[in-house]
Amino acid sequence: MDYAKLKTLYPNLQLSDYPFMDTDTFRIPYKNKWIHIPTESLSDKEWQLLTLLKQESEPATFPVSHSKWAAFLEGKRESPPKTTGNIRMTQLILQKIDTQFDYSIWIDSIAHLFEPVLDIFFVTSDTCLIIQDTSAPEFTDEEMTGILQTLEDDFSVRTHAYLGHFWTADKHLKGVLKEEQTIFQQEVTHLTHQTCALPDVALRYFTKEATNKSAIMKELKSLIDESSDWRELIHALWNSQGNVSVAAKNLFIHRNTLQYRMDRFQDTTGLSLKNNHELLLCYLLIL
Repeated sequence: MDYAKLKTLYPNLQLSDYPFMDTDTFRIPYKNKWIHIPTESLSDKEWQLLTLLKQESEPATFPVSHSKWAAFLEGKRESPPKTTGNIRMTQLILQKIDTQFDYSIWIDSIAHLFEPVLDIFFVTSDTCLIIQDTSAPEFTDEEMTGILQTLEDDFSVRTHAYLGHFWTADKHLKGVLKEEQTIFQQEVTHLTHQTCALPDVALRYFTKEATNKSAIMKELKSLIDESSDWRELIHALWNSQGNVSVAAKNLFIHRNTLQYRMDRFQDTTGLSLKNNHELLLCYLLIL
């Protein structure tokens, strides 16, 4: 595939590290990246021709879904399929799939473990989407981890999951679900747990760009980077909601030792980890 020629034909295409974008695009894998062409600029005939080009550049290694939900997310359908309740999209990213991986058996297993479901399909060779309505059960982190462990044991894969929020099935649904895809694909490499939901990743996702552009934040970040222990200190206090005793226990140090480190941190940075607002600021600096 000649990227330069394709760029000439579609000047508004974009090259991205990620397979999903907030807008409707036709995506083609290209040298460990993804070419995105806005679907609004494609005719039906162009879509068919690009599909053939995509199949030649990377033959399909997963079952392509022709469901209404898949068509809706791909931009081939304007309105979501009719449903009686709100919609939740759970995303699963699979790693280390061997050549014996059976997509059809995986989908059957997902349908059983997550029942009831409206649809299950793959959008890339390693990304599976599960569409459910409000009749679906609410999973705790422990329950979700247990489900993923069952799948991993049966299929010899490693999985990460994003359990989506329930959203109203209206004209805004596509944009919301696409943003959830974008959030997960960008934040999955930063996860400390196997499962996550919007509250777990929202702080980092929605603040990182502004933080990276700020001269003030860069200067404060450089002070924190002076000691390798301070990131661990901030993480421990943030995860314990500022509780010094719990943080000390999680760090396997005495409370007085932790207090000494907090005082030394304040002397160097001018920020007190005892103050919740300042603790939040420090947490933003290490995201």
